[in-house]
Amino acid sequence: MSGSKDGTRDNLLAPNGSRRTFRYARLLVLTVGSSAIFAILFYLWGRELMPRSAGRWGELFPFVGAVALTLAVSLFLKEWFGFAGREVRKVRLAARDFLFLCSLALLLFFCAKAVLEVVAEVPALGGVAAPRVYAYLIPIPAFAIVARVLINSETSILFTVAASVLSAAAVAGHWPELLFLLLAGTAGASRAGRIADRYAMLLAGVQTAPVCAIAAMALEYAFHGSGEVGSAALLGALNGLLAGPVALAVLPVAEYAFGYASDIRLMELGSTSHPLLSRLMVFAPGTFHHSVVVGTLAEAGAHAIGANPVLCRVAALYHDVGKIGKPQYFSENQTGGENIHDQLTPGLSRTVILSHVKEGVRMARAAGLGDRVVEILEQHHGTSLLYCFLDKAKPMIRDRKASEEMFRYPGPRPRTREAAIVMLADATEATVRSLRNPSAREVEETVTGIVNRAYLDGQLDECEMTLRDLHAVGGAITHVLIAIAHRRVDYPASGMGLPAEDP
Repeated sequence: MSGSKDGTRDNLLAPNGSRRTFRYARLLVLTVGSSAIFAILFYLWGRELMPRSAGRWGELFPFVGAVALTLAVSLFLKEWFGFAGREVRKVRLAARDFLFLCSLALLLFFCAKAVLEVVAEVPALGGVAAPRVYAYLIPIPAFAIVARVLINSETSILFTVAASVLSAAAVAGHWPELLFLLLAGTAGASRAGRIADRYAMLLAGVQTAPVCAIAAMALEYAFHGSGEVGSAALLGALNGLLAGPVALAVLPVAEYAFGYASDIRLMELGSTSHPLLSRLMVFAPGTFHHSVVVGTLAEAGAHAIGANPVLCRVAALYHDVGKIGKPQYFSENQTGGENIHDQLTPGLSRTVILSHVKEGVRMARAAGLGDRVVEILEQHHGTSLLYCFLDKAKPMIRDRKASEEMFRYPGPRPRTREAAIVMLADATEATVRSLRNPSAREVEETVTGIVNRAYLDGQLDECEMTLRDLHAVGGAITHVLIAIAHRRVDYPASGMGLPAEDP
């Protein structure tokens, strides 16, 4: 589903000024810093890369050549990833993603130079193999794994192609080097699916090693004969084995600099020992319990359609952290039976309720939860209506002292499947909780009604959720909610013991 059903999309989706300024400032600093670093590296290796480019600028080269080469390489990467972003459905690169991929590709370019001009010249390795064979040590599998873990599989393949071309050029390579880089990068990316822990990352490298070894051996024999086949196989296998550790070293740096959150980082954030979740547990225990159940529902919905279950569960745990400041204004934390909103005007209640999204986003950014989690927090209510307070405000609306649009969340609407799943899980859990001893049929009808309402209200227009996806997510949520909300037997009033089983 794409597009919008009303004419207010631009206003609803516009980011606030402070957030936009922060992102632009971070991108500007990263762009200037990266450009300076790569220009310096091009300067240091300029004569080897472009021996004929001195000419009339000989006195200034390699500085002028460094700037020119930086511009040319950046232009190539911009056109490559820009075209892919427009034409490939799952490649929608933000400015941050583009800058990250360019930095990764250029870093690999210089790693290739370092492998052939530094590693191959180490005295302890001298005579082990011909210098050209060290091209099989260029760490493209590790970089392809990082691209897939932090963005997605389609982008990692596109990155592999672009980085292979640049790295082969860096080592003045021909067909053997280019083909090996393409094959090794693809092998690394294909084995780095949903990596949720460091052991899985290391295993991906181990699984890549045999492919790299066979590729290096076959290409070396095909293009250069049998003389260095053994060395090529050994270096190719070593490249694969090192892919996991190298990726683990690059990953936290990329997460910190560019605001990503890998599944490994998400697993760490999902621990209840995290300070933000600990505060939620202490100051808003009802909200914490609600968030845990929503996380379970969202994880089940993600499994049903092949979305990211780790991201759904962790984002759901944090989706209501903005309630920490005023927990008593939310029904799940009201234990005395009295609703504080009975004493407030609909407008004041609306202000308090709407503020929890903005406050949650602020707290999530301060805690460094990563952009993927923050975006779901921001989108998990979309532009939906506050139906309860809207009903109370109907007299004011009739008197034109208020409007229906005042009782909508500011948005934006969910833009990913994971954000949409968290939205549906949140709404269904809260509604089913309000039912008293619901039957399985009542739970199913409630979930179906909420999913249909979200669809008809246009809340799912910005994400790639098909009708089949909605049906699958609704079914998975219903199954879990029936298990949670089923009616239990009445225990006898006398006796302190518990039955052997809880039907």
